[in-house]
Amino acid sequence: MSTPVAVRRSAPEPLTSQGLAALLGEHVGELSERLVLDILIAEQSYLEATSLTRDELATVCTGNLRSMLDALTTGASGDLEPARAAGRIKAENAVPLAALLHAFRLGGRLIWAELTAAAAGRAPEVLLAMATEVWALVDTYSDAAAEAYRDAADRLALDDADARRMVLRALFDETASDPAAVQDALRAFRIPDAGHFAVVSAETTVDRGATPGSARESILPLGVESVWDTDADGHLGLLVASAPAVLDDAVDTLGRLYGTRLGVGTYYERSLSTPTAVAQARTARRCAPPGSARISRYDACPVPLLLVSTPDAAARAARQILGPLAVAEGSHRLADRDSLLETLDAWFAAAGSTTAAADRLHYHRNTVLYRLRRIHDLTGRDHTNPVDAAELYVGLRAAELARVR
Repeated sequence: MSTPVAVRRSAPEPLTSQGLAALLGEHVGELSERLVLDILIAEQSYLEATSLTRDELATVCTGNLRSMLDALTTGASGDLEPARAAGRIKAENAVPLAALLHAFRLGGRLIWAELTAAAAGRAPEVLLAMATEVWALVDTYSDAAAEAYRDAADRLALDDADARRMVLRALFDETASDPAAVQDALRAFRIPDAGHFAVVSAETTVDRGATPGSARESILPLGVESVWDTDADGHLGLLVASAPAVLDDAVDTLGRLYGTRLGVGTYYERSLSTPTAVAQARTARRCAPPGSARISRYDACPVPLLLVSTPDAAARAARQILGPLAVAEGSHRLADRDSLLETLDAWFAAAGSTTAAADRLHYHRNTVLYRLRRIHDLTGRDHTNPVDAAELYVGLRAAELARVR
């Protein structure tokens, strides 16, 4: 066993924690050599499996020992950059995180052993106080190194296309049952734990839509960061903003960019709720009629939400309520079907005003009234009766969503 470096020179009198730390600081090079040997003995199996060289390990050890001893000497909080550098280097060389943390504990033991030897039994109260300082520093430096290690590991994972795909799948998996996997994915993409979040589901077609890259760039000037993945027939995006109003602006921008159906989940403030928001966004997109360019919000379309949740019942409702108007094709399809349903849709959009509906359609008001009477004749439901009007609304929306219109 080697002789402690500090005992080769007498500790200063009176004995102080700063004096002891300063004495060790004069021998950082020798301490670093000792620590390298300790690590190689304790973690040799790990080091043999990595590309980390002995010189690189010595540089890391020297930097952290010097920084920790400087902190003990001055009473300052310490420069954590050497610890962060250690974390990055170990991650880049595939050294296990456990080995990294063990190395910091070995460094703490070495410093403590040298301080004890230098004190030589004098001023035990000084040594006792330093024990708390030393191990608090070890914890602080270990935490900084571990955080840098994880950041570097995440960055390396995202540099690999297959690994990135797996992380994205974990992030946008609406059936995710492992919160730890979701948390890892969020951390990999630097998504904070708390904030203002939204998930959007954007439809893409042969002639309409956008790319994930253009979607991200379109909302970046608004101060909205985002992560995107491809879905079966579109894109999924996780938006991160400073306030709900900013999310509103981003959603409007994306709606104009895609020009297709866009579903938006309920806004949320804890990123771990992302899987639920993914399911909501996908469902909300289905609440818009196929082929439309409508933005549908999960918390703002209760009737379509009920209908898309039970598609068979929606199709049945369309047939029962609309009668012959529900027939979308074939020999039984009414010649004026589309114009009648268009008029009914405009009347609802105009809050029941025939004049406003006529303005929307660029028709005379009498034309709107005639078509509403014809709908009454075909369906047996009078638009002036609140119950009948409610059923007509459900039937109209069911026809849209069930693709029978």
